[in-house]
Amino acid sequence: MWCQLFSEPGAGSDLGSLSTRAEVDGNRYIVNGQKVWCSGGRYSNWGILMARTRPLDPTGEHGAPKHEGISFFLCPMDLPGIEIHPLKQMTGESEFDEVFFTDVELPAANLLGPLHGGWGVGMAVLTSERGHIGTSVIGLERRLDQMTRLAEGRELTPIERDALVSLLSRGTAAKAMAQRQGPIASTAASLMKLGITEMMFDVAMLRGDISGPTAMLDGPDSAGMLAAPGGRIAGGTSQVQRNIIGERLLGLPREPKPT
Repeated sequence: MWCQLFSEPGAGSDLGSLSTRAEVDGNRYIVNGQKVWCSGGRYSNWGILMARTRPLDPTGEHGAPKHEGISFFLCPMDLPGIEIHPLKQMTGESEFDEVFFTDVELPAANLLGPLHGGWGVGMAVLTSERGHIGTSVIGLERRLDQMTRLAEGRELTPIERDALVSLLSRGTAAKAMAQRQGPIASTAASLMKLGITEMMFDVAMLRGDISGPTAMLDGPDSAGMLAAPGGRIAGGTSQVQRNIIGERLLGLPREPKPT
């Protein structure tokens, strides 16, 4: 089993700001740092790790620009110096872990791709992930069907009826798009990822509205509402997906950098 070791406390959507270091020491790398939001880390045998192999310098004057100087490694999760701690979610579950690296000795042979050139490898992994998230229409169809049956015989408000019809229409369109595209690793995967996860969120919220006060009790309604926001974050936030779509697919101007 594999896990992903990308995000850090200070580098989530801005992954290029990651600070976990992998320093060359003979025929090995010494890794120090922290990763977070690692799905199933404590159950995994291996991890795919992005770490900085040249110092970060956002200006490019005294080291590597932000997206350069990052390398991609295959990391056994049982190496000495690796500590894994589960993270408790508001759902009550612990699907994610934080992983600490303290002087972890990683063989040089575990470097995947060019030294300092791991950014492209990592982006290919995330693009593939988004494509597979986006084609998870079976789960979406099931949730839409369950919500439709829940709404039968209930007095829905005009706003709720309109939202339900809109979601059913969007679900049909998403299924058609997924069948046409398939799990293709391309920038277009951001379209599917954004569409599916936003619909999953809207379905969970509308189901809570339809259920009324009972949605606050322990059960599928409350669990769905608590878990739904996470889908809009995993694999790149909805805001990041909109930037990718606008800049890379539509050719719009890049988002201004903060001053």
